[in-house]
Amino acid sequence: MATLDAPLTLPSGLVLPHRIAKAPMTENLADADNQPTPALERLYRRWAAGAAGGLLVTGNLMVDRRFLERSRNVVADEHLDVARLARVREAAAGSPVIAQLNHPGRQTNRFVASRPVAPSAEAGAVKMMGLFAKPRALTDAEVEAIVAAFGAAARRCEEAGLDGVQVHAAHGYLLAQFLSPYVNRRTDRWGGDLAGRSRALVESVRAVRAATGDGFTVSVKLNSSDFRHGGFTEDDAEQVVRLLVEEGVDLIEISGGTYENPALFGEVEGLGGDDVAGAGSHKEAYFAGFARRVRESAGSVALMLTGGIRTREAMEALLADGGVDLIGLGRPLAIEPDLTAGLLAGETGRPLPRYTLPTVAGLAGESEWYETQIARMGRGLEPDPGLRAISAASRFVSGEAVRGIGGRRRRARLVTSAGRS
Repeated sequence: MATLDAPLTLPSGLVLPHRIAKAPMTENLADADNQPTPALERLYRRWAAGAAGGLLVTGNLMVDRRFLERSRNVVADEHLDVARLARVREAAAGSPVIAQLNHPGRQTNRFVASRPVAPSAEAGAVKMMGLFAKPRALTDAEVEAIVAAFGAAARRCEEAGLDGVQVHAAHGYLLAQFLSPYVNRRTDRWGGDLAGRSRALVESVRAVRAATGDGFTVSVKLNSSDFRHGGFTEDDAEQVVRLLVEEGVDLIEISGGTYENPALFGEVEGLGGDDVAGAGSHKEAYFAGFARRVRESAGSVALMLTGGIRTREAMEALLADGGVDLIGLGRPLAIEPDLTAGLLAGETGRPLPRYTLPTVAGLAGESEWYETQIARMGRGLEPDPGLRAISAASRFVSGEAVRGIGGRRRRARLVTSAGRS
């Protein structure tokens, strides 16, 4: 029976000193050229100080600067300043660091790109406050280029001294879009049955493996479900877990939902760990049932569970029943960066605040509320629990509009210059 303070050795050989990891969260702290900044260095120095040597998984590093999840994501393409990324890694000395790699697909907001891309166009635009335009379908050659971009980005992360990467195939981003029959209506080799719909993810994992050396950790973030009719189901997800095990991944992080069905925020009816000790009157461990379901299928591959886990009691229960190897904490560490060390020392943990704005605006505001706390740490400040949610929601829209639209020409010039080289 594992305990919170028990070490964990991944199949890659990476040794984690305990069972709490910082889960990936968007930082949005790159500069206007989408390069790593001193703010990112300060942020990861702060998180490492409270991590007690635990694993840190970064937020989105994008593989194509034309399509960003947020306007100030770091982009790990051929223009990446590897030395600057290395300084972020050095700032987190004492903790293993894995970079999350991503392509947002149709979840590219209209400020960043007026025409996003997707496996196919039939599902239409992401329905969220009018922030997303209708996508066009990717060509076969474009899908192949995206797969190759995941491998190239992983190579750059290895050059910067990072311990591994996480291929993002959850939360409705591009690789998750390929997995979902609701979004992926293709009839070629990238669509159809689950083998076809999972091909983009499997080929991306293979590209990462081929581009990096032995001992480099390869992880995948996977939805347990899309939580929508006609979407990616738990049956699908269990089969994908088996495929990933065959590919030799070292760690699978389990989450769920999309922008339109935000299970990652606990906003799905009936979702929650009502059978998890310590949950009390609030939801905890949203996807624990699926983790238990696929434990046998995962074999020796470590499973990390993220989503709604708040109390030490619930964490210990999840580890004790053997369904989970690693506990992922995201938003709690944006407001309490020393929480990991505190939990290991015996603190109990606590629920996070909720917001009362209308649902969609509230979700944008809540996300931005935590992102603002992250930005404060990037400036060398401590989080501010007194920040008003409505201010955060306004900052999300206005900030993305100014930075996203203003940076289009700059990003386009870099893409064009890369094509000439």
